[in-house]
Amino acid sequence: MKRELEDFKSKCDIVKVVSHYVSLEKAGSSYRGLCPFHEERTPSFYVNPEKKFFHCFGCGAGGDVIEFVKKIENVSFVEAVQRVAEMCGVEPPAFGNDEFYSKYTLMMNSLTNAYRNALFSGTGKQALSYLMEKRRLTKKDIEKFELGYAPVNSNIVLNLARQQKISVEELIKYGLITRTRSGNLREFFTNRVIFPIKNSEGRVVAFGGRSLTNEIPKYINSPESRYFSKSKLLYLFNIARHKIREAGFAILCEGYMDAIAFHKNGFDNTCAVLGTNLTKTHLNTLKRVTNNLLFVLDSDNAGISAMQRMAKVLVGEGLNIKVIVFKESKDPDEFFSSHSKEDFRKTLNAASNYWDFYVRQSLGELGDPIKAIYRFKQAISWLKSPLLRRQLVSKAAKLLMIDEKDILYELQTTRSSNVLHGFSSIRMTIDDYVIYLLFLNKESRTKVIEKVKPEFLSPLARKAFEIVTSGVILPQEAMKHFEKEEGERFFQILTHDERHVNVDKMIKLCTSKLEERELKAKIEMVEREITATADQTQKAKLMKRAMELRLLLKKRGGASNGRK
Repeated sequence: MKRELEDFKSKCDIVKVVSHYVSLEKAGSSYRGLCPFHEERTPSFYVNPEKKFFHCFGCGAGGDVIEFVKKIENVSFVEAVQRVAEMCGVEPPAFGNDEFYSKYTLMMNSLTNAYRNALFSGTGKQALSYLMEKRRLTKKDIEKFELGYAPVNSNIVLNLARQQKISVEELIKYGLITRTRSGNLREFFTNRVIFPIKNSEGRVVAFGGRSLTNEIPKYINSPESRYFSKSKLLYLFNIARHKIREAGFAILCEGYMDAIAFHKNGFDNTCAVLGTNLTKTHLNTLKRVTNNLLFVLDSDNAGISAMQRMAKVLVGEGLNIKVIVFKESKDPDEFFSSHSKEDFRKTLNAASNYWDFYVRQSLGELGDPIKAIYRFKQAISWLKSPLLRRQLVSKAAKLLMIDEKDILYELQTTRSSNVLHGFSSIRMTIDDYVIYLLFLNKESRTKVIEKVKPEFLSPLARKAFEIVTSGVILPQEAMKHFEKEEGERFFQILTHDERHVNVDKMIKLCTSKLEERELKAKIEMVEREITATADQTQKAKLMKRAMELRLLLKKRGGASNGRK
């Protein structure tokens, strides 16, 4: 067995494997790059192709090609062997063959083909029309990105499972089917355009689905699994990785169609987050190939908010970050519908430094300096770096045309009371109360699961909801599923001192507010359809529908746009 493993490693190109994650340059008989396992500015990470090992003289990490993949991907020895085999095109030794992973990826690949066939069949007519007419994709584009369609009342998954002898229990683990409360089986994706999501080796490990109706949410992803995590993968990164090195920078956008629009126009150095916040893991993935990032996110309020939320993730990463927000287009897909790739290259010159953008957005309207400073104070209250705080204050002072010391005085005289009270004093939101009730007791948890629609919760509350419905109900176990900052907020919510809880009253309030969010989402969808359609008859119908929704929202006491 040992000889079989050594033979396997001798056939594997360690430089090829490491280059999937680290930008390497020739250095004598070895290759050199920045270590992916610790922060450094001067390369101390070496790969020797002759002896087939890597070593970092900065942090001491070292080993063979399997140890490298095991460490960087945080996977088991068996999984690392399998991934090395795939990258090098070498047959893995028998003990290194992860049967579950092989069955999983075979099923996902077969399903990708089946969804594509469905798209070009009679049942996929509406989906094909949406992609080719509304989204302006060619047949070649659709085939390149392997887009597909999951039909209404689809049996595609179950039919393929029978052929491949995959059990219902395995399909549930794969996230391809769900069991309803009545015990019936239902495919996870129905009546949606399908976007295959691939890992760094180019294997399909999940899907994204875009609704063809007014169903909310518009986009959904496969459930989190052993091989898929939204916080770890980037859409089209498997294609973009090498192009990013060539271009010298990465373009990061919000969604599937935005990333495809960039690729269609020759910007193959683009990838997209999967409907989640940017994470440290995403950044580490990108930093293996470049330190230069260009964020091109939607110009609506959600896009701007997403850009601002990135701040806590970006601090201390040592990245050169630029930002573009289109003035006349809501997103990249819309921009390229009326602009050329040369037009986009021109906009690159107008890209803002990320922290300049952050300050400008935090200040808001500059007409009232007192209010602007208050908003700015709130926006940087979390920031611990004295140097960065001073830099941001300097930028704010220039925009407001006032002295830096005046802003510093305002910041120092109105400290948040949370500093004094620590975890015990937080301002609870509707989403926080949902989390609180999920872990309060069995009765409150059952009522929340029955009455709350998770689609309209905040990312943290939705994640908590998914964790509980997956069977994890103990707070100490749930904590393991959260990132550091998520865990801190989760702890604050659970330790919130809420005396004499009226569960029914609280759930009624939560569901009412979430219903308002649903109405606002529908209004926003209709308004976008109004803007997109040129048919005056259809436009009139949509305007009437929007008015009905606004009146309904007004009766409930909600605003006409935004989210509470």
